[in-house]
Amino acid sequence: MLFLIDASRANNEQKTGVEWYAYFVIQELKKIIPGDWQVILYSREKLKGELANLPPNWQEKVLSWPPRRLWTQVRLSLEMLRFNRHSDVVLFVPAHVLPLFCPIKTLITIHDLGGLRFPRGYSFFERFYSRFASRFALKRATIITPSNFVKEEIKYIFKKGKVETIYNGFDNISFKENLDKNLIENTKKKYGLRKKYFLTIGRLEEKKNTNGIIQSFNIFKKDNPNFQLLLLGKPGFGFARVKQEAENSPWKEDIIFPGWVEEKDVPYLMAGAEAFVFPSFYEGFGIPIVESFAVGTPVITSNLASMPEISHGAALLVNPYQPIEIATALEELIKDENLKREIILKGFIRAKDFSWKATAKGVFEVVLRLIK
Repeated sequence: MLFLIDASRANNEQKTGVEWYAYFVIQELKKIIPGDWQVILYSREKLKGELANLPPNWQEKVLSWPPRRLWTQVRLSLEMLRFNRHSDVVLFVPAHVLPLFCPIKTLITIHDLGGLRFPRGYSFFERFYSRFASRFALKRATIITPSNFVKEEIKYIFKKGKVETIYNGFDNISFKENLDKNLIENTKKKYGLRKKYFLTIGRLEEKKNTNGIIQSFNIFKKDNPNFQLLLLGKPGFGFARVKQEAENSPWKEDIIFPGWVEEKDVPYLMAGAEAFVFPSFYEGFGIPIVESFAVGTPVITSNLASMPEISHGAALLVNPYQPIEIATALEELIKDENLKREIILKGFIRAKDFSWKATAKGVFEVVLRLIK
């Protein structure tokens, strides 16, 4: 059996949620794929870090020839044509899009339909590409989604397609209960956190409702001066408006933009926060929600999209279009210790429902069905 995996996104140095998905699923597949299978990881450049540590029956193949753009559509497509006459080959695309030419059985994860369902958060090209890529995948491949929400979105928009939900996991080695308190304090000082603070993680953009988070913080700060807001992530679509919102805040000195931070620091920043604030307008899963559960930080998240499904009663749900509602939730958490303890306990329990091991096992079960 020959199993091909697009590892291009997993090999990125600065990873976001989809890229971490690709990375961790590949790492877990290394542990469960039988030794008599042959596995090839495809990438733009040589594999880095732990991704490059391959079992004996695994190999990497770098597709580095021109053109530099459209790697999937051109380079990976041409590579797939080599297997045209093989029936015992499966390609898995954990992130990004399908090759234009792929004559073999293919499995792809569609993480969300944000470009279609929340168009104002994306450029015209991103909206067009999202629709094209999703429709193309539904015609050519078996589909995995990270939540039932995304599965129902696909059925609603495209009216067809066999889709299977396999939940995402999280890094339960890094994100866990009772992290070292000294390391938490040292990490807070490293990023200039001298007060209690709220944290959000993700691209700083329209879709993540970063403006709404700042607006709710402004409302909250009127009666609670001893707090800061930590906005963790890279600029995204609409970041200019985010920066303007922060500049206009009377408490702009307490709104911190550290940019990209070292991955090893993230669990400690999360564990040190008074709450994790994630009132996104649209998410297919929301891995940071589960990470927050695991470290014991209470979560405030959106009552839309996949967030109620993933949090499953372990978070305070708010209307992301109402900054005053988000601010009220912040106030409730810092003033009601019983509520805070209850939310934290529920979060610990909910986090146990997710693991990358389970995700990879689910993916491999789909692969096995494809080759029967």
